Amino acid sequence: MGGWNSVSKVFLSLWIENAHQSLVGAGLAPALEEVCGDVVRTFQTEEQFFAILASGPQGGAEGRAKATLIADRAASMLQQETSLDTVVERLLDALPSGEHLPFSILQVLGGCRAYLVECDAPPLFLTRGGRLVLLPVLEDISRGRLVRECRFSLQDGDHMAMVSEGYIHAKGWSRRWGWRDVAISTRRWTETGCDAEQLLGALIRTYRRLAPPPISPACGGEAVRDVTVIAMHVRPRRSATVWSGPPADPTLDRAALEKLMAEPGVRIICGDTTAQIAARLLRAELELEPRPEDGWAEVPPVLRLEGVDLVTEGLVTLHKARERMAGAKRGRDLPRGEDGATRLARALLTADKIHFIVGLAVNPAQVADATRTVPLRQAVVEELMHDLKARGKLVSVEYL
Repeated sequence: MGGWNSVSKVFLSLWIENAHQSLVGAGLAPALEEVCGDVVRTFQTEEQFFAILASGPQGGAEGRAKATLIADRAASMLQQETSLDTVVERLLDALPSGEHLPFSILQVLGGCRAYLVECDAPPLFLTRGGRLVLLPVLEDISRGRLVRECRFSLQDGDHMAMVSEGYIHAKGWSRRWGWRDVAISTRRWTETGCDAEQLLGALIRTYRRLAPPPISPACGGEAVRDVTVIAMHVRPRRSATVWSGPPADPTLDRAALEKLMAEPGVRIICGDTTAQIAARLLRAELELEPRPEDGWAEVPPVLRLEGVDLVTEGLVTLHKARERMAGAKRGRDLPRGEDGATRLARALLTADKIHFIVGLAVNPAQVADATRTVPLRQAVVEELMHDLKARGKLVSVEYL
């Protein structure tokens, strides 16, 4: 097992884009249960990614409570860098005897080294380059449960889907829709190069088409299972660095610029004074961008500076970018527009890792506290960081 069995300190070079959705009582006709018995936990840092799907023995609050216990216990141990082998052993020891409590755990270390464990659960679907990949799974019976495990390498462009039992128990075309049908359909969907959200949408729409309306067991029908899908897409990690505000000590101007320019991803400057400092140190000219067709509206114009991807005004643009992001989960959810605030919001929502460089020079007209020592931009950036973290972004800040 070696390095596969503990959290590697190699940073993720690839990003596991993921999205999930649950259908309570199959999500068709009036739901027979109001609470989904499936529980999903995902977690991603620069060092590891994991996805957990656990299902209770029945739907509703009782089933969800049991599934939550499994998922939360596994997530807590993995976040504490407990090896997945140990996590699974402890979970198996804790499972109630005689109860059907399926769970799946996918852990990715170092961006490409994947470790999969499935206990009484449907297999993971993996496609690569439009082809279905059959994983080298090892099966064993442990504590009376079927446990499958597999170690494999991920590549840029891979797609994966993790589903609960209810998904593969749908009946379509007058027969039960099995693993092979899901696998073939997943391969066809991913041939288009879709992202995680698009794959999830395709899987959910297909289930809705295939599954007939549920019939209550009291009327002679089968018990309706909850359905959960986790869709994943492997791609290079996207990063962005935002420099806003001059440093408190002017001798650190060049250090701030060097930190920005060392970033291989998207580089952004927010603030007129900050842009002027960068232009002076780069010995480059600041140019006003042509007015977009939809106008500047309430947002100040955008500038151009060689080597920097986006140069905007400061506080107003940061405020408006946060407003644009409200209710948007990803870049394509934003309103159309090429003003500075919309472009800034789009860059932040598109990035996976975002680093802010915030200068602490105080403009007396822009302070956030009664002592007039805290720059207003610091408060605005911290609000923006909170919103980005809530969307699963890796966010850091450096004050100068």
